Amino acid sequence: MSSARAATVWFIDTDDPASILRAEAHNDFQHARQVATAIFGDSVLVPLVDTDLATAASAKDTHVYAGFYGPLAVVSCSLFETTAPSTLTRTLASIRRSAATTLLYTEPETSLGVFARWEAGTLRRSFAADPVTIHEDHGLPFTFEKPFWGGEYPLNYADGVPTAPMSLPFHPAQLAEEANREWLGFRYTHPLAPSDVDPARITVTCFALHPAEYEPTAADYDNYREATAARARTPRPEETPPKRGRIREYFGF
Repeated sequence: MSSARAATVWFIDTDDPASILRAEAHNDFQHARQVATAIFGDSVLVPLVDTDLATAASAKDTHVYAGFYGPLAVVSCSLFETTAPSTLTRTLASIRRSAATTLLYTEPETSLGVFARWEAGTLRRSFAADPVTIHEDHGLPFTFEKPFWGGEYPLNYADGVPTAPMSLPFHPAQLAEEANREWLGFRYTHPLAPSDVDPARITVTCFALHPAEYEPTAADYDNYREATAARARTPRPEETPPKRGRIREYFGF
């Protein structure tokens, strides 16, 4: 199993977000839409289906996925696919003022790993890298990063691929997912640790973007309810493993 893909931002106003997610908090799709609308103010967001965060994070489409769980909110969309998370500081502050805001972006095809954390709107830490290039490294590393920089999670190349002389001592996506685990209690790549929240059990709503003049219809909401009910009756299919690249897969334990 190769590393998972994800592009998410979390708005955190609780000291223990993992406990809320572990309890499978109800997703308030109306409030979720309000958070997402703050990003796309000139568009009308129409709900399509309630899905799970693992599916949303790996999606490569033009939809927006959002979840709202009281003191926690998450948005997943292509706007967060960046190697310069520091440039999002003002944008994220304008979406929702929170005690903490975190970003995760991982891309298996390029072995890219990106993470960042803002506290009260101020960027505390951001890091973006592929195995041979650090695109951004802002702020002091957190304690959980020390084993990675210390070489305890070495980067391994696939058989027959020469090691890059200037490569990092760890898989950048693995470090990025460890940041997500530290702050939210889970990562996306399987196998999950026994203590991990399963992102496939975190409900989010998929929204379609329409022009500002679009008027949602009763049929739109009927279709949303029907699609959500149908999905609840359908077993979740197994994920198709992404293509193997130059870097070996990682498991982290």
